Amino acid sequence: MMCVVFTGISVYAATEIIKVNTDNGTVSIQYDATNYSDLKVVVKKGSQKYIYNLYSSNEELPLQMGNGEYTIGLYQRTDGNKYKLLTSDKVHMNSSNHAVFLANVQNVEWTSNSSAAILAQELTKNAKTDREKLEVIYEYVIHNVHYDHEKAINISSRYLPSPNETLIEGKGICYDYASLMAAMLRSIDIPTKLVHGDSNFTSVYHAWNEVLIDGEWIVVDTTTDSAYITEGIQISYEKNPSDYSVLKVF
Repeated sequence: MMCVVFTGISVYAATEIIKVNTDNGTVSIQYDATNYSDLKVVVKKGSQKYIYNLYSSNEELPLQMGNGEYTIGLYQRTDGNKYKLLTSDKVHMNSSNHAVFLANVQNVEWTSNSSAAILAQELTKNAKTDREKLEVIYEYVIHNVHYDHEKAINISSRYLPSPNETLIEGKGICYDYASLMAAMLRSIDIPTKLVHGDSNFTSVYHAWNEVLIDGEWIVVDTTTDSAYITEGIQISYEKNPSDYSVLKVF
């Protein structure tokens, strides 16, 4: 496992770079650079910590660890796996518990005019409940997106899914499936988590969704179910949480 060392002293004003959006539970990182691969953002709350890569001058990241005080730091690589602090800020988050799981963020990208959102609206136009909407979108994804084994073998550690590209290509890895489901469901106001961790259905690191339906979070795994459908096997979309071990939530 790679060891990343974060050190140093803030050299830029945080308010110019780190902007918290309490309405949707996210933080914007606005920073111009010539090489974004040398930058990382560390988001901490208590003993919990998430580390993000940066890809552009304006990135939206989730504050998904609940309400309370967060410490957010922007770091730049100095040598190997050593990073110096460019700027940091402490912010207090107090928003709706589920707002962040409706947001457009770095790895769940959607806007009202994106292909994923437009398709979600079209697919669910006759659905009356959130469960019916989930079922329609679930059925579309498991029948129209196929697992890309070659991509899985050659994936980069900096890989970021694009829901719109997944729709266009009609294939992807588990990260793509989960990001697409989250983008489509969030776009129609259904809180949805993109989850990383381990599953009894596969021996490799996995991604799936948790969807808020009738006041309860249910586990949905379109990658696994797409494989079952390919083999002609019918399976329930609502999975047993005990078959999954959560490591990260976005």
